[in-house]
Amino acid sequence: MQSTRAILNKKCFDALEAVFAAEVDDRLPFQSKAKIYADLHQAGYIEPFTRVFGAGERFPVTVSGYVLTHAGRYAYCSACGSEEKVQ
Repeated sequence: MQSTRAILNKKCFDALEAVFAAEVDDRLPFQSKAKIYADLHQAGYIEPFTRVFGAGERFPVTVSGYVLTHAGRYAYCSACGSEEKVQ
């Protein structure tokens, strides 16, 4: 298994930070079509998530996006606070 330091670059760290911020602020699932998020999903750091809002069964609103997995939270949080870990 590779270390977090070897896997995360600045671009990946910033992408994980955006998803983390959406979760912490209790916003909708983070939405993006950027390739970096497909790569992070394939690496197991984020996963697709769908949230349904609505007034009963008549007018549901479905919002799809990404949330962090446990591996994503660990990778992001272990890289926080140290500029030398994120290259």
